[in-house]
Amino acid sequence: MDQEQWVDIGLYASYILLGVAAVAAIVMNLVNSFGNPKSLLKSGIGVVLLALIFFIGYSMAPAEFGASTARAMEAANMDPTSDSAVTAYKLVGGAMTTTLALIVIAVVGLIYSSVARIVR
Repeated sequence: MDQEQWVDIGLYASYILLGVAAVAAIVMNLVNSFGNPKSLLKSGIGVVLLALIFFIGYSMAPAEFGASTARAMEAANMDPTSDSAVTAYKLVGGAMTTTLALIVIAVVGLIYSSVARIVR
């Protein structure tokens, strides 16, 4: 076997191990949560809030491309008028808005906890 084949085998093995680790992390957390239903409820509320924030970001995302975006898509041999391009554009916009909202929430939480610690 040459070196490229060993690299391919290593990459496939790392993909498999990454998948096993992700599944194990999710399954073990669910198993532990069934012992404490309140934590499962809190996790469910968190997932619903994340989905709500993403839905708000997705609905605010523009459905039309600007001229520079359309030119960039055409340069990449993509059809800017296709429905899949618009859907992907809205999904990316929603994800970016969600990320920005979560960063703002984290910064506000850090500031609040710092001030609350000083006040005590």
